[in-house]
Amino acid sequence: MKRFAILLSFSTLSALVAGSALAQVPKLNTEPGKWSYNTRTEIPGMGSIPMSFEHCVTQKDIDEGRNLAAQKDAGMDCKYTDLKQTGNRYQFTATCTGKNLPEPMIMTYDMTASASQFDSKMTMTGGNTKAMGGKMNMSMSAKRVGGC
Repeated sequence: MKRFAILLSFSTLSALVAGSALAQVPKLNTEPGKWSYNTRTEIPGMGSIPMSFEHCVTQKDIDEGRNLAAQKDAGMDCKYTDLKQTGNRYQFTATCTGKNLPEPMIMTYDMTASASQFDSKMTMTGGNTKAMGGKMNMSMSAKRVGGC
C-alpha cells in the first residue's frame, strides 16, 4: 500500500508538469491564481481513483517552473523528449529517475491548454508501476477559479 501511495502522489505531482515551464518543456501561457484540479488515476487491478485539490500558482511559480522543481525536490531527475506543439495541444515524454525507483519512470503526456484551464492525459510505465500491473493511466482537468 505504501508503494501505491507513493505512486499516486507522484502521479499527481507529475500531472502538474502540465502547468509548469522549463526550457525543455513547452511553456504554457497559464495565469497565476487559485487552480482547481480533478484527476482520475487508473491502475490495473486497483480500479479508478479520483482525486481533487486546489493549488495557488503565483507568477513566480510559472516563471521559475516550480512544479517541475518540486519533482527535483522530491529526488526526481526528469528529461523531456518528443516535444510537439500544435496550437494549444502539447505532447511530450518525461523520463524520470530517482534513488527510490527500481527503473526509470516513463510518462507520456497529451494535453490541451489555455490561460485558464487545461486537460491532460498521461500514461506511465516503469518506476514502481510493475508492482501495480505494469501501466498507469491518469487524466486531469484543471481550471483557474480565482485569485489566491
